[in-house]
Amino acid sequence: MNTDGRGWIVRGLAGLVLSGAALVANANTPIPNGKWSFVWTDAKGDTTKPIRVYTYRPRACDTTCPIVIVLHGMSRDASNYRDYWELLGDHYKVLVVAPEFNEEHWKGTEGYNLGEITKGERQKTVFAAIEHLFDEVRDGQASYVLFGHSAGGQVAHRMALLFPENRASVIVAANPGWYTMPDFRQEKVMNPFPYSLVNVPGGGGEQLLRKALARKLIVMAGENDNDPDAKNMSKSDGAEKQGATRLERAENFFKTATTAANDLGVKLNWELIEVPGVAHSGSSMSKAAAEAVLGKK
Repeated sequence: MNTDGRGWIVRGLAGLVLSGAALVANANTPIPNGKWSFVWTDAKGDTTKPIRVYTYRPRACDTTCPIVIVLHGMSRDASNYRDYWELLGDHYKVLVVAPEFNEEHWKGTEGYNLGEITKGERQKTVFAAIEHLFDEVRDGQASYVLFGHSAGGQVAHRMALLFPENRASVIVAANPGWYTMPDFRQEKVMNPFPYSLVNVPGGGGEQLLRKALARKLIVMAGENDNDPDAKNMSKSDGAEKQGATRLERAENFFKTATTAANDLGVKLNWELIEVPGVAHSGSSMSKAAAEAVLGKK
């Protein structure tokens, strides 16, 4: 181990809950006060891919405070994202846990953004690693908040869609560049997986979607994240059909979810929040997400 004035446009359901119920005592790796990091091997998943985990524990918290797991963007800079949440951790009294899925072990879009779900080994995916990490650090907490920005936002929304058995009380996907659209019907979508749930690995697109629509997912988009030529914007055919900008793609993702929920006759438990005055900023979107989720406790 090593040391180391809102005005939002909101659509959908707002009730958000953090749980700290005492179910399991004593974390395998307790989080100490202040900033820290440790290298963790996922014994339940892929033991060949050690993960450095950056943490922050406020002075006002013991190890039983609520947990927020924070997912970095494509720069793989988990320490920066941990730092974005430091003052937020102090203010809202939460433990911050930021795993770093480095390029060496989690290569490219397939390895990180898509979570390696296409390899068909669910317990070796990024999604499973997040759940296993929660088990490693929890000290009685029954659930956690998951926040991901940019590429991490892609991981976060796919966690909701493809790994609905997760224990996140709420998932926030902030400024994803493109999406797996929430529909499984060939006649309704133009591109199969990874751009939709058509031909999703392992099958069962309808069952996955029904479960996902019932979970608490916030899609968060900066109103100024509207540059069609923004750096790292995917220009693939499937992504372009979702919209010209990240903001437009977020709106179309939510519209698709609304239509799918209506067609399936199920309740949509998702929100779309558009944050004014913010573009593609990890720090600003972290602050907005904390206020949206933790400010309602």
